[in-house]
Amino acid sequence: PTIATAGAASAAAMLALLLSPVPMVRGFGVLLVFGVLVALLCALIVGAAALALVRGLEPSTDAAPPSRMPSPLTAAWRGARELLSDNALTRAVSNVALVGAVHRPRRVLLCGLALAALGWGLDTQTHVETDITKLVPQSLSSLQALNTLERTTGVGGEIDLIVSGKDLARPATIEWMSAYQAAVLRRVGYSTSRGCGKARLCPAFSLPDLFQGQAAQGTRAKLSQARVSALLGVIPPYFSQDVITPDRRAATLAFGIRQMSLSEQQRLIDQMSASLHPPPGVHAVLVGLPVLAARSGSQVADPWRRLETLLAGLAAVALVLLAAFRGDLRRALVPLTPIVLATGWSALILFAVRVPLNPMSVTLGALVIAISTEFSVLLSERHRQEMLAGHGTIEALRRSYRRTGAAVAASGVTAIAGFGVLALSDIRMLRDFGLVTLIDLSVSLVGVLIALPAALVIAAGAVEGDGHERLLRTHALGRAAFARRLLRGRSGDARGRGDASHEPA
Repeated sequence: PTIATAGAASAAAMLALLLSPVPMVRGFGVLLVFGVLVALLCALIVGAAALALVRGLEPSTDAAPPSRMPSPLTAAWRGARELLSDNALTRAVSNVALVGAVHRPRRVLLCGLALAALGWGLDTQTHVETDITKLVPQSLSSLQALNTLERTTGVGGEIDLIVSGKDLARPATIEWMSAYQAAVLRRVGYSTSRGCGKARLCPAFSLPDLFQGQAAQGTRAKLSQARVSALLGVIPPYFSQDVITPDRRAATLAFGIRQMSLSEQQRLIDQMSASLHPPPGVHAVLVGLPVLAARSGSQVADPWRRLETLLAGLAAVALVLLAAFRGDLRRALVPLTPIVLATGWSALILFAVRVPLNPMSVTLGALVIAISTEFSVLLSERHRQEMLAGHGTIEALRRSYRRTGAAVAASGVTAIAGFGVLALSDIRMLRDFGLVTLIDLSVSLVGVLIALPAALVIAAGAVEGDGHERLLRTHALGRAAFARRLLRGRSGDARGRGDASHEPA
């Protein structure tokens, strides 16, 4: 049940990725949830069968005992057992965690909370790279063709202003479209003499282009309804339908746009939208692939959306744990303590090392929650089982770390190594994703191994009702009483041997 609960909580945390505006990230979240379920089934079925095979516990009587296993398998099993049971890394981390948890649990959590709060604040300043052309291999033929197109034409995409109304073939509407086009191009530095070389926007074929020399721009002559109707009447439909519909209810005003980051695109689009003041009865909206990409990029880079994803992941984990533990609030919330702290620690380290985020790695907070949940639930439930077996809080912690902590550490290291392979990719998006994953998973593992014992000690003191001081005093008195009993036993043995030496033979 504990493993199933940890797996369900991890899957629930990964469901928070479905809140991402990027379809690629949403699909990644679905694959992660499916992978957790498959891994859980494999652990319960294939893993149990493998253990039975190794330990010689199959129901059949002709199973080979471990001593008769092939030598490579025997060596591998012995090495894995030594890694999981005792090694320098797990001993060092366990000792540091237990010392801090036993002697200064509140100080450990307060320091961790301060660092996490600093990380949450600095997370709003972390750079998010949204320029797709910088996140893919520069040797891609399609990217090279796009760069050639931009060098030749000065543009790499198109933004369209869709204008709609009852009748757009009116002089007032056409003059407004011409004035808006001129104002936007002037703001971005475009001129007919310099062309599209340095400007972020360039004019493209639009409805006002049909009336060049007759519109208000650059001449005092005013368009008349008769001229507009006459010109539209002589232009072939296959030519005019690119800028205005036959019923004259929709028209386009097009701009060519240079390649730039999605954040720069969004700022440019916001400026264009702020300048929209269509005449009465006319509706105008900016559309096009650059508009959609910029909107998605701004949502991805929004720190408040990242916070929303984190809160959704934590809420999903809390609900699953509350349901699994039948409403036991303390039992469900104590494992969440290191998880919450790990989200802030990872943000702090990412800001310090200056690894930029991208549309994939920006949502890794959900992965931090998922991995931390698995480790935290396993250790906290192991501690609870040791407590139910009659051990004190401190002894239960030691036994939990000795029996389960090393396995959790080994599992965390393997997960870090698995995701860390992505850091070797030649695709920058995957490479940065791998680096961020290395940091996040390492922080998750350290957070569980260090912060969880302190939370368990404080929770145990609250349950006992006497506070942490009595917990330490009881632990110290117990060790002193054990030492006195041991000394009395040794002195009694010595006296017994002395009396026996004076007895007659």
